[in-house]
Amino acid sequence: MLVALRFPLKFRHYIMQCVTTASYSLNLNGNVFGFFKGQRGLRQGDPLSPLLFTICMEYLTRLMAHTTRDNGFRYHSLCKPLKLTHLMFADDLLLFCKGDAKSIMIILRTFSTFSRASGLRMSQGKSNAYFNGVKSNIKAEILQISGFVEGQLPFKYLGVPIKTTGLNSQDCKPLIEKIVSKIRGLGARKLSYAGRLVLVKAVLKTYHTYWASMFILPKGVIAHYTRTPLISWDKICKPKTEGGLGLKDDAIWNQAAIGKLVWWIFANPDQLWVKWVNHIYIKQKTWIDYSPPPDSSWYWRKICQTKGMFETAYRQQAWKNQKGLDYTVAKGYDYLRHRGDKVQWFELVWHKWSTPKHSILAWLYHHNGLNLKEKLQRLGIIEEDTCCICGLASETKEHLFFRCQYSMKVIEAVGTRLNIRLPTQNLPQSCRSCSGSKNKIGILSAIINACMYNIWKQRNASRLELQILRPTSIASSIVDELRIRLMGFASSKEKDEDRRLIERIIRS
Repeated sequence: MLVALRFPLKFRHYIMQCVTTASYSLNLNGNVFGFFKGQRGLRQGDPLSPLLFTICMEYLTRLMAHTTRDNGFRYHSLCKPLKLTHLMFADDLLLFCKGDAKSIMIILRTFSTFSRASGLRMSQGKSNAYFNGVKSNIKAEILQISGFVEGQLPFKYLGVPIKTTGLNSQDCKPLIEKIVSKIRGLGARKLSYAGRLVLVKAVLKTYHTYWASMFILPKGVIAHYTRTPLISWDKICKPKTEGGLGLKDDAIWNQAAIGKLVWWIFANPDQLWVKWVNHIYIKQKTWIDYSPPPDSSWYWRKICQTKGMFETAYRQQAWKNQKGLDYTVAKGYDYLRHRGDKVQWFELVWHKWSTPKHSILAWLYHHNGLNLKEKLQRLGIIEEDTCCICGLASETKEHLFFRCQYSMKVIEAVGTRLNIRLPTQNLPQSCRSCSGSKNKIGILSAIINACMYNIWKQRNASRLELQILRPTSIASSIVDELRIRLMGFASSKEKDEDRRLIERIIRS
């Protein structure tokens, strides 16, 4: 195929080297054993595999185009205008034809030719024949010729049934289970939906619930706590500059991804899927003014509904750039999402100097998302709200972090160790009004975030374990964390004043 498609000789040599010289070792109990040559070329997981597979399957595509010119072959009624005979999804293959024995024979003969040339064979046990409007005697003849088993519609792809009606929560159960398992495995990393699948509300709701559940108190903090998310999903999904965590709202992202299909109909008339849509649905009508008939499939109605969300942008050519019109899912998401104002504390929380876990705690502080006793009492969860550490005042966020005698001693001890004067009243506001370079303000806020994080840890230890460390011990831990964090920036090209501050913290 590489020769037939006229790939350069040098390129073909590189590819064949990759295919023929692969070697493997085995890792058993942490030790590497053996070094043996592969006998089957590229294996699953090799990044070259899908690319070379596509090239090989080009032979099947051309073979199908050639053999279906036979006068005895009859296309499926909906595929005839496009001369569509097959679709491929990775290593899955769908074949279409009229429900008659001769057309089936031509397809099987073509596939046999392909198998002899490529070594790729269909898995008989995993293959099924699907019929619609075929007489029982003809159906029996086709099954006997092909050796297939009759499958039942709708068939499943990746565990989800492919059907024209809307999916329900039961249909999406395998997808939901996969989402849940991946979120548990990914931690706080982003999980994206693949492709442009029209997702139902049950899937999106499950996704949102599990992401939001990450921002809760651990089990056992309060016996009857209902595990309500600390921060609303809408806030979490805002950009960091607007007070969020920068996660994508997948309900909006899914709409933006479907918007890509809408855009293809506008801009890519030669694409196979667009040709199909124009032939089956739109026909001679204008896409911008098209409305779906009531009896069209659920998926198609959802796509047309998404088109309405972008109609103004399409008419105004909002995706225009120097090369013409270019819609991307990211642009569509930005167009659909609700914009907010930039928060003043953004630069104090999110910067390279602060440890991520410290930034998260500071982010919760600014959103009033921490379950302090004053908040829990207001919600009727507990009866008294005195500070867990000093027991002298109501446990508000200002008191716990900046006015409690213990917290003030911790901050004072950190300042002494670093030879930096840290204010003990409203540190975020003091940091914001501090004079100096952007880096200096960032380092100062990193110190404050580290103090807040460790004070919060001691607050929880006091509540759950009934013990608390001395302020000087906490200050030592804070300084150690800051030193480790800043050591990575010791050789960076910063201003003299900033570099001296970094070196002073590292040496402290």
